[in-house]
Amino acid sequence: SDMAAPTTGHKSTDHLRIIALAEVALDFALDVLAPGGAFAAKVFQGGAEGELLATLKKNFTSVKHAKPKASRQDS
Repeated sequence: SDMAAPTTGHKSTDHLRIIALAEVALDFALDVLAPGGAFAAKVFQGGAEGELLATLKKNFTSVKHAKPKASRQDS
């Protein structure tokens, strides 16, 4: 599914909403994924992604960050 929190234009608010949505999706995925299953999420950097990253590393054998070359430096 393609999920996205509505953006407000306020970077901090948008970041927190995106992290919250990713956490809900991760909780659901952990309940329904078979062993070895995969989870992908797109989140903006903003300082609150640490706990999400820690949970991902705890529950999956591989966690990768990707930043498209076309994205802005401050994105």
